[in-house]
Amino acid sequence: MKILDSFRSALQSVVVNKLRSALTMLGVIIGVAAVIAMVAVGNGASQSVQSSVLALGSNLVSVTPGSQTDAGLRGAGPTIQTLTLDDMRAIQTQLGPTIKAVDAEQRTGRWQVVYAGQNWNTQVTGVSPDYPIVRDWPLTSGDFFTESDLNIFAQVAVIGAMTSQQLFGEADPVGQTIQFRQVFGTGPFARARIINFRVIGLLDTKGSTFGFSRDDQILVPTTTAQRVLQGQTKTVDTIVVKAASSDTMDATTEDVRNVLLQRHKIAEGATPDFTVTNQNDTLAALSNITATFTLLLGAIGGISLLVGGIGIMNIMLVSVNERTREIGIRKAVGARKMDILTQFLIEAVALTGLGGILGILLGYGITQVVQQIQSGLLVIITIGTVAVAVGVSVAIGVVFGLYPAMRAASLHPIQALRYE
Repeated sequence: MKILDSFRSALQSVVVNKLRSALTMLGVIIGVAAVIAMVAVGNGASQSVQSSVLALGSNLVSVTPGSQTDAGLRGAGPTIQTLTLDDMRAIQTQLGPTIKAVDAEQRTGRWQVVYAGQNWNTQVTGVSPDYPIVRDWPLTSGDFFTESDLNIFAQVAVIGAMTSQQLFGEADPVGQTIQFRQVFGTGPFARARIINFRVIGLLDTKGSTFGFSRDDQILVPTTTAQRVLQGQTKTVDTIVVKAASSDTMDATTEDVRNVLLQRHKIAEGATPDFTVTNQNDTLAALSNITATFTLLLGAIGGISLLVGGIGIMNIMLVSVNERTREIGIRKAVGARKMDILTQFLIEAVALTGLGGILGILLGYGITQVVQQIQSGLLVIITIGTVAVAVGVSVAIGVVFGLYPAMRAASLHPIQALRYE
């Protein structure tokens, strides 16, 4: 029997038993759909995490204060503020030719902001003039701070798109004066602190990062945040360095560490009072987590495929028993073991292959429904995922169809003809 004849006979058997074939394929369809949908969700989560990290700026090396350490024991309390604007300037001076920009940031908490009767509560952060370069964040209108603004503690502000919408609506906020307000105490003893700031720039829309809107904030010069808003002089929360490229991030990390070790007079082998991390390490750690998550989701879908494979084997064994006389007749007229084996294997592969194709369509449909229900959820179906899902389903057809096919091929023609 030729391969073409075996293929035609196998497909004929599938078509004749429509309901049984459909129920047999159902396990494979669900398994493939589950693999594609779950891996698509995992891929989307991975892409979302990477996009969120890169939205903070690319090729970043961050320096944060370290916890107080004594005799090898790290304190459990808040970190000691050990970073200063002078540290940032030292990095800028010594590493200037090898880096793109450096920024010093100081959070001041949330303030009540008022303009012409409009009231909004938002985060206010002190930053230095290189902030737009470091964070890859252009302005829609106006200008950013200058070194002169930093030196004279200028009461100027650059505001985010959402904050501007809440205070000014569709109007351009540049040139307007806003008030920062804080209330101390309650009742008749309440006191209000009011500080005027002139808006000099409007940030471009950035969206959300890890669930928090980055467009709802106000930026002021670092020195203004320190002296005017907080009443302290030198320390900053974070120093962020933008490396020249992703390939130089490790070298930049080491250079930043060496500059600060020297400035803070940290002896060799001693624990530094700061921590230096780079974005590549963060992305690698998050990628490992999301890859594990995606693998777990794929494995759950794979269990459905395994169950579908067992169903294929069960139905094929039933088919062999039902067609014992047919097998005997084929052998009696000259069919070889390989012909019978090929016929039943093709039948099993046809069931799983068709089930795989239908599973792709169902999986795609599921991802579309999920996106409609949860609009913020990103799902990504890759060609690799589809190929693996279909390949595994066909492989399952071969593996689980092999035993029934071998059993059919090994039947003795005389015994098969006598079978009732």
